[in-house]
Amino acid sequence: MKTKAIWFIFCLLTISNTNSQETQELLNSRIVLSIVMPQNEEKISSSNFAKIKSKIKQIISKNDVAASGYYSDFLIYPSIEIYDEETIDAGLQPTTIISGDFTLFVKQASTNNQFGSTTVRFKGSGNSKTKAIKNGILKINTNHQEFQEFLKNVKTKIVNYYQNNCDLYIAEADKLNASKQYEQALVKLISIPSGVTTCSSKINARIVNYYKNYSNSICDKKIMIANGYFSDKNYDKGLEILRTVNPESKCKSSALNLMKKIELKIDKEDKQAFDYTMKLYNDKVAIEKAKINNIKEIALAYYKNQPDTKIHVIK
Repeated sequence: MKTKAIWFIFCLLTISNTNSQETQELLNSRIVLSIVMPQNEEKISSSNFAKIKSKIKQIISKNDVAASGYYSDFLIYPSIEIYDEETIDAGLQPTTIISGDFTLFVKQASTNNQFGSTTVRFKGSGNSKTKAIKNGILKINTNHQEFQEFLKNVKTKIVNYYQNNCDLYIAEADKLNASKQYEQALVKLISIPSGVTTCSSKINARIVNYYKNYSNSICDKKIMIANGYFSDKNYDKGLEILRTVNPESKCKSSALNLMKKIELKIDKEDKQAFDYTMKLYNDKVAIEKAKINNIKEIALAYYKNQPDTKIHVIK
């Protein structure tokens, strides 16, 4: 018995992260590829999807590339073609043998441009098609020369792309910032890995500025919400909101004043949450870590709300 099935996965999904120069080095010291997998594909089990994703992570991590679920403008996604399937009834239980092609693609989400692809063949066997595919995936050699050459070429193309387009990214981000589209301005620049362009210092300075502008634009609303929780005696929730207020924003004084009011009301059980929140306002390391996390959340929330971030499976 022979069957043929091809799965292609396309999507628009970006996000990478950075802030100060130290933050950017921490987050984007390497090229980052977001792994994109198909959804609701009936012909491949969810367990095999997990195996495929794990295999991709192994491949790219062995080639000095970072893996991410959603923090990159560059996507890596698979296509699996099963071009031969045969069932052999040679014993108590039939054995299914499959042969196929495993292809990896890299594309840029924001431009939809392809940055390369590579294909390796695989075979698998099992007492069902699902298990045969799983067996074949597990046999794929993550050290295959094709994968090494593929990712080496992709990295070179990505670095060249950012080097050639850095000033354009900055100009576009400045326009977004000037029109108070701070989230878009942030995402535009934090998609650029650190150390790959000659304008890193310009990028770092702008990211800090954009983040502060964004924080100032929303902090009054957050203080109002936190005050509402205080009035309802829901101090834990109020502290949770205050932890998302940038300690370097214009609302720092308002946040600290509310925290003092909360401190007078809470009992010992709530003291730990209070101390942690206060630390975010006084500890430089904590402030920096919170800044990183907040930028991640800003970017993730922005793209989750965009209509173009859906994954399309073309059969």
